Amino acid sequence: MVRPFEETFWFTDPRFGFGQQTERGTIIGLKYYASDTYLADEYGAGWRYVVLPDKNTEDEEHRLEDEIRLLTPQELKTQIQTQISNHLHQIQSLKQELDAIPASVVIPHSSAETKLQDQTQQSYSLPCPPLHTLVDAAKFIIKEIAKHPDYLALDYQPDLTVGDAQTALSYLQTELESNQQADTTSNISVQS
Repeated sequence: MVRPFEETFWFTDPRFGFGQQTERGTIIGLKYYASDTYLADEYGAGWRYVVLPDKNTEDEEHRLEDEIRLLTPQELKTQIQTQISNHLHQIQSLKQELDAIPASVVIPHSSAETKLQDQTQQSYSLPCPPLHTLVDAAKFIIKEIAKHPDYLALDYQPDLTVGDAQTALSYLQTELESNQQADTTSNISVQS
């Protein structure tokens, strides 16, 4: 006695696999419609491939095995080189956007200027940043100046070199750090 559903479905291995590039797009899925099934009667028996024509959309296509043609190695190489070129162009555009962002420098107001400001301006003014933040910003700006092509093209040798400025900022930073450590130590001893 043959039980229902005991029939074994034999099928051939698929000709194509996940991720392969075809002339219709990238294969992202596989389906097999076995003979003597409703889907096979409706759509035809065999392998079906889910293909994504454009990776930037959700639209997918379902193709029969005989509708699929893999890209040749040369076509695949050309496609990948085009993608690389597009990505490099995007990276270059992003770098230009990044370079276009102006460096901001916060200059604290003198007490005389502060007294002259009206109340509305004072309510929107930013507090003075910590000195070590300004020192770090100055070091960064000096490094950028030293690398700038216009600076490198100058035959000008200033009395204070970039190295001198960096050294002075390093001394200032060391002094700030030692003062902060001394303040921390004195706060601990007062609490004890």
